[in-house]
Order: sequence, then C-alpha cells, then structure tokens
Amino acid sequence: MSPVGDKTTAARRPHDAEASRRALLEAAREVFEAVGYDRATTREIGERAGVDPALIARYFDSKEGLFIAAIAAGSAEEEGIDFAPRALVAFLLERWDERGHSPISRALASPTLTPGAREQISAVVGDRVLLGLAAELRARGAAEAELRAELLVALAVGVAVTRANGTLETLAATPREDVLATLAPLLDALES
Repeated sequence: MSPVGDKTTAARRPHDAEASRRALLEAAREVFEAVGYDRATTREIGERAGVDPALIARYFDSKEGLFIAAIAAGSAEEEGIDFAPRALVAFLLERWDERGHSPISRALASPTLTPGAREQISAVVGDRVLLGLAAELRARGAAEAELRAELLVALAVGVAVTRANGTLETLAATPREDVLATLAPLLDALES
C-alpha cells in the first residue's frame, strides 16, 4: 500500500461488508476491462476499491472467483441488447472498438481459464446473450438456432480481438462500417 500521504491511494472504506463487496466488483470490472484477467492484480483491484485486497479471498475465494462475479454482475449497457443478428454484431463491434473489451469478451477469447471458470462464463454468456439471440433466430425460422447464435458471437469476438490487437492489419485498419458491410452476406446466411 502507498504511504498515507500519497493522494493516489483511495481512502479506506469503513467496515461494511456489502459496500466492500460492491466496491470490489466495480473495481474489478474496471481493472479487468483495462488490462485483462492475466495482468490484473488483486492488489490493484483492492486499492482501486479502497479495501484490503485480502477481502477478495473472503468474498470471492480467488481472483478467478472475482472475475466470474464481475462478469455475472453485468452492466446497465448490456440490459437493452437488440438480438437481431446484424444489430447484435454491430453493437458488439462498436462497443469493443470504442470502449475496449469487457471481461466477457476477454473471457470468451482467453485460453487460460480453468474448466470451472469456463463453465460459469459459458452460463453467463448463455443467459445474457445466447438465449436471446437463439430465440431471435428461431423466430426468423433458422435451423440449429443455438449453433448459429454461438457462431455469430464467435465471429464478433474473433473479428473484434484481431482488430484490437492488430495482428490482421487490413482488418484492423478497415472502418467498422466497411467490415460490417463485408460481413453482411455471412450474417444473412447465419440468420436464415
């Protein structure tokens, strides 16, 4: 912890278990969004929350438990999702291009999570995105709606990750609207 006179350190909160838990969740979402799961430290999260980082173990068992809880907590932005396939892919690409990746998108692309974490993240993504997307696809008469929903999400994550890390230079440099226009035939095929 930084010295007491250091203005960059958040003030410690008075003991309030629920307030500390909420502060840790909020700080975790911010840190995981900024640096990802692997580079995030419990110390940084605790400092940002203004609580002892040891409380992460008390309330969430581990950094991984906190990560999953942060994903499950969701955000207000994710509540009003349009599940029309084109609209959803456009929303995800816009969100990730302009604000960076969320804990969910990072988790979907992370090869380092434990099987238990993967199972929990899969459940969160299923509840938050895949159920609504699959229902939309079924309403449009699409066969194998669950598979198509997963393919659409995988497509969005893959495109967004490679745009963000710049490994595919042309894709990274192409304006999002042009990427979406080029993807239109594929999106049309997946939704029917």
